[in-house]
Amino acid sequence: MSFPFADRTGRGIKVAIVDSGIVPNHPKVGPVAGGVGLAMGPDGTIRYSADHADCAGHGTACAGIIRRKAPQAALYSIRLFDASLQADSRLLMAAIEWALAEGMDLINLSLGTTEVTHRDALERLCQQAADQGILLVAAEHEEGRASYPAHLPQVIGVGAGKVRGLYQYHYRPEATIECIARGDAQRLCWLEPPEIMTAGTSFAAPHITGIVALIREAHPNADLEQVRQLLHTHAQPESTSRSSPQPVALPQAEESFAWIQKAALYPYNKEMHTLMRGRDLLGFEIVGIGDPIGKGLTGQDAGKALGLPPAGFKVAPRLAAALQGADTLILGYVDELGRIRKKDVLREAVQVALDQGVHVFSLLALPREHYADLYEQAEAKGLKLYYPALSAQDAQQTLSSASQYPPVDVPVVAVLGTSSQQGKFTLQLALRRRLLALGYRVGQLGTEHHAALFGMDATFPMGYAASVEMPLDGYTPYLDAKLREVNHRQRPHLIVVGSQSGTVPYNVSEPETHTLPTVAFLMGVKPDACLLVVNSIDSDDYIQDTIDGIRALCHAPTLLLAMSDKEKHVREAYGRTSIKPRPLSEEDSRRKLRHLAQTFKRPAVSIASQADAHKAVEVVLDYFADKEDKVEEGGSGAKKPRSGAA
Repeated sequence: MSFPFADRTGRGIKVAIVDSGIVPNHPKVGPVAGGVGLAMGPDGTIRYSADHADCAGHGTACAGIIRRKAPQAALYSIRLFDASLQADSRLLMAAIEWALAEGMDLINLSLGTTEVTHRDALERLCQQAADQGILLVAAEHEEGRASYPAHLPQVIGVGAGKVRGLYQYHYRPEATIECIARGDAQRLCWLEPPEIMTAGTSFAAPHITGIVALIREAHPNADLEQVRQLLHTHAQPESTSRSSPQPVALPQAEESFAWIQKAALYPYNKEMHTLMRGRDLLGFEIVGIGDPIGKGLTGQDAGKALGLPPAGFKVAPRLAAALQGADTLILGYVDELGRIRKKDVLREAVQVALDQGVHVFSLLALPREHYADLYEQAEAKGLKLYYPALSAQDAQQTLSSASQYPPVDVPVVAVLGTSSQQGKFTLQLALRRRLLALGYRVGQLGTEHHAALFGMDATFPMGYAASVEMPLDGYTPYLDAKLREVNHRQRPHLIVVGSQSGTVPYNVSEPETHTLPTVAFLMGVKPDACLLVVNSIDSDDYIQDTIDGIRALCHAPTLLLAMSDKEKHVREAYGRTSIKPRPLSEEDSRRKLRHLAQTFKRPAVSIASQADAHKAVEVVLDYFADKEDKVEEGGSGAKKPRSGAA
């Protein structure tokens, strides 16, 4: 039997709206029962005033939604926002404390903070509210990031959807954000003009607050869990068409790709070259490689084509031939190939794999909503379709658990670069290989899509075809939380991380050279030392700018410079610029490395040299030994927690 919402008015229920204030006597809101204005004083203390009128319109919009559902509820205005809808997090906690002291029944919070450092204090306050029988309803972050208090267990979290009907909403009992209410464009009360059309999760939350006010009127003694059960019981079923499948989650540190035993690679591009060169670090065997005709590799031994020892099989001109004897296709970046052929090569390749009964690990995204038929085929055959992705939900789970892990207490070494396509990932693998051979436990976070295949503890696929579902300002708290988790679970002797592309802009006037993702990455991983990969064509001034930029950004020294055995050849034609790598002679390579070492007073090594990789590891270990941060058994006492950790 449905709840008689229409028979209730919210009479006797005190609702606090923590926001920008409420317009006094707005024609569609009516009288305000009371309230308080909060502001930070110049000395850092909180000031209380009787002025709680709206300064922006946001709070009045929330009040109008609640009033439509619960016309006789007593609304209280707690103003903490300024006109820009910004406020100090301390004001949020003071606002909740005021509502508790004044005996509110219900608190609407169409706001929140993404700062993990405030989570514990907020949770204590929310638990106090729950203990007093006061219910809190909070809006999800507009971009789906973990925000507080919406993601706290003592709070009813609300997300936005296209929901119609005065008393309609959806309820998801297993989700952190459990309610979905109307958050699309709707007519709302405002400050000036008195009504506007707008949308957002901010305006989904008061829809649920109004519903909860009616439930509390009917069941005045119901506690939080009982209200949740009533919300669940009387929710409108969520249509299957509304839900959007999440990308496949990244493997956690304790997981593996045991389902990959014998892999075929396609096409034979840069990422697949890395798999061949680093196959000693893989947990599976590479048994076949395919590549389109025309690149000049088909028919050659797969190892010899890269200057490696013979692989024992040739590069096949057809994917189907490469899959013979394989149980998994590792599918690389075929988007450019698709553009050339004007067809969906990704779909075609996956279909060939499914027809031959093999799993697929794709570096490009395979969203279910676009490839539902392929997923249906795979599930019918018991096959896996996997692509590395960091969904907003996965990120939220990591952020919400960050406080349970202490700050990282072992050295963090970052491999950075001056541009893309330099061999940064190759250097990371070389460091991993040598450190493992020396008996060290290596914690590692890679930013390449296939990083986890090499046994790295975490993948943050932020490079080409990035599949990280979070805004740039979410990188820093997420990466800090992920490194805490890796450090706590693996207890490594040190952690190696690697970025994508350049580190400082080559030209601030050219947006394509901007490096904001790398800057956010650095602020999150907070390295203690860096290894910088440079190009043979980089100017000395730009290399020095990068070294100085690294020091300025994260206070970390650059221990050495590394360079590939390939030279980037810049070619301009028909108004376009292209960069092609070409082999660098051993003599030219050594001459350039000598110049780097003499100019920058640091060791300079070749990424292609195994002996130089060993030298790089020695430089790293010697540095931390000299700094009395020597890498020791179990990581204990390796160093003090890093400043700036959340």
